[in-house]
Amino acid sequence: MKGRSLLMGLLLLLTCILLPSHDVHAQKQPLPTGLSDFSMAETAGATTDSLKVYTYKPAAWQDGRPIVVVFHGLKRNAEEYCQGWKEYAEKHNFLIACPEFTESKFPGVRYYNFGNVIDNDNTGGNIQPTKQWIFPVIDNIIKETKKQANAKKSRVIIYGHSAGAQLVHRYVLLNKGTSADLIIAANSGWYTMPDENIPYSYGIKGLNLTKKEFRNAFTKPVVILLGENDTLRSKVLRKTPEADAQGQNRLERGRNFYNNAQDKATSLGLKFNWQLITVPGVGHDGTGMAKGAIPLIEALAR
Repeated sequence: MKGRSLLMGLLLLLTCILLPSHDVHAQKQPLPTGLSDFSMAETAGATTDSLKVYTYKPAAWQDGRPIVVVFHGLKRNAEEYCQGWKEYAEKHNFLIACPEFTESKFPGVRYYNFGNVIDNDNTGGNIQPTKQWIFPVIDNIIKETKKQANAKKSRVIIYGHSAGAQLVHRYVLLNKGTSADLIIAANSGWYTMPDENIPYSYGIKGLNLTKKEFRNAFTKPVVILLGENDTLRSKVLRKTPEADAQGQNRLERGRNFYNNAQDKATSLGLKFNWQLITVPGVGHDGTGMAKGAIPLIEALAR
């Protein structure tokens, strides 16, 4: 009897040694310090390819400090944007995440700047079913970044510059909600005005937005951030009659967009939770505009 008990004990011991351990309390490895990247599953876009996110995490960063999700411009140079934010990340202890919207997965202005709301790169195209719009990708990125960083208390700031600001301000207008605590759209080239008489991408004709949807847009925590010197009619600035109707340069267009949105909110009797802030002495400069965003992010972190 004792022999049988001893044998059973040995078998139990061997089982514990040989079988893989499944510790329910085990956590995934946190995001590495310094420059890094991760890939996430994302079916939205022209392909079902994964989406890469470049990150920079200071050694001192911990859950509770801000996460800044930075959307690149026309060059789609997410890694460069991450490098550009490195100094601010270290100085202010921010975690930076820069998603890369590749040309193959999000081709042309249609998919990136416009959010795939219409089926061309210009205006007045066929409106796509809302399930094909790419705005939910932004919240997916926030969710995955927080997961990768093991962040539960950190506030999240969306920052888009130039073409990134085009995507971001259209996300503000057309996405139902947001996972972000602050949304900054900096130096967009042109805008989707909240005007039902102007076709998308310059207006919202045919989108049939309800008062509830306008409320969702205007109550989001938004800053339209403009460079005081972003007044040049550069080669890449869109100069169509529809764009020029918004203003002759990015500064004028940004101010007109903000004023149009404020007027629309007032006409509907809705709360307007946006701010318009101008950065002195800065033109169409991603680094200079990022510096101008720092006080807004710090204020949120306090």
